[in-house]
Amino acid sequence: MTQTTANTSQLSLRPPARFLVEKAHALPRGKALDVAAGSGRNTLFLAEQGWTVHAVDRNHSALATLSAVARERSLLVVTMGEMDLESRDNPASLFPAAAYDVVLVFFYLFRPLFPALLHALKPGGMLLYETFLVENYLRYQRPRHREFCLEPGELLRLAPGLEIVHYDEGERPGRDDGPSTVTARLLARLPGSTGKTNGD
Repeated sequence: MTQTTANTSQLSLRPPARFLVEKAHALPRGKALDVAAGSGRNTLFLAEQGWTVHAVDRNHSALATLSAVARERSLLVVTMGEMDLESRDNPASLFPAAAYDVVLVFFYLFRPLFPALLHALKPGGMLLYETFLVENYLRYQRPRHREFCLEPGELLRLAPGLEIVHYDEGERPGRDDGPSTVTARLLARLPGSTGKTNGD
């Protein structure tokens, strides 16, 4: 078995984020942007549920793995872009304006990027976001640096002007007997209407 085949097989077994699965029914249909997508477990889930998904990440090999799996599954609705999300003086220009019905970010935090995420949403579009709280760092020393973790309530402050559909903070069970994680989770809507809802 080649390394690429091994990688795609492993990816095929990785489930999407629980929060995404729980809230997919409430997301507007159409185009989705998966930011810091890695090898694309969430991209693949949305694509298989009918969304057109653009995945961005700076890791070339992760995107190559995603590309291989998308081809394997005949998911022609998946596109990819290799991008350093932290390299620009004006991150708000990273994504086209009002282009996406859904923007999702999991376990990645670069605070200056938030204006770009909001800028990319269509009216009525939704931001789905989950990442570590600082309590996770204090308990488990993960991730490696405290600045990659949110303070309590911070995620709400980073997304001004959105209508909050769901927000919580707390401990989540790990997968496969792994350690639990302490995260903040947000689902929020840009006021307006895309005209393409999937129901609540």
